[in-house]
Amino acid sequence: MMLNFSLENLLKASGKRMSDDLAERLISHPGELGADREQIIRQFLRTYLPTRFDISNGFVFDSAGNVSKQLDIIVSNSLVCPRFETAGGTRFFPCESVVAVGQVKSSLNSRRVFREAIANLESVKSLDRSAGGKAIDTRHTEKIDHLRNHLHQIFTFVFVVGETMEEDTVQTELMNYVLATEPHLWPNIIFALKKYLATFCCDYGICPNPMDARGVALQSASEDDDLLMRFYVLLGGAIEETRVSAFSYWDYLHGARPWSAQVWYSPNGDPPPYLHSLPRGVLNSDEED
Repeated sequence: MMLNFSLENLLKASGKRMSDDLAERLISHPGELGADREQIIRQFLRTYLPTRFDISNGFVFDSAGNVSKQLDIIVSNSLVCPRFETAGGTRFFPCESVVAVGQVKSSLNSRRVFREAIANLESVKSLDRSAGGKAIDTRHTEKIDHLRNHLHQIFTFVFVVGETMEEDTVQTELMNYVLATEPHLWPNIIFALKKYLATFCCDYGICPNPMDARGVALQSASEDDDLLMRFYVLLGGAIEETRVSAFSYWDYLHGARPWSAQVWYSPNGDPPPYLHSLPRGVLNSDEED
């Protein structure tokens, strides 16, 4: 039996199922809180993103001790990331293993809310992912340079599930931020469910790469009913390509807890000799057995 296979139709059907799935998860309930919506989006992403990526919330930090603001969504490579968790369940992630972060907004209906969301994302983008020049992506044999290489930068997005500002206002606010801020700090996507997707335009078309951007691009739902699929494709492609570091996370633990201990040295020599070079025998002791 021959199947009439069409990749375009397959993607459209997958996009519709994905959209219907998320819409069902987001059915409102009386007293529903913003935290509930954040959990719904995290669970949705766990369903559709590769399982080697951990989807959580919490804080991101770097080797210099800088810590981000609290984040609704943290996507990290679970194959290289140890879990740091407080007694209260708050999670902290080394920035070298984090590939994407997002803020979930029930509404984005004012410039103040827009700027607050972007400020949270900027607190992650500003972390030193190079670990002071030590961080290396061994898979591609690259030293991490988050200031210049977009593949070395954490991918950031705002995900809006409810009311939002007019499209031209969002474009203006994003452009104003771009003109006032260094490019490695720019958000990659502003996504409003069933309304629009804002990102950048590069020489090769619409892309979320700020380092090659020549303009701000916004696609509305009226032009494309597959916006959720487009968001998913951009996010999925980014987390697959974003470099993670082989920098030893155990250095974090070693540096964070100085050791204090009584040390015995041989009185002979400066520096003292290696223990394996000392004569074999037993130390004299004034104590009796």
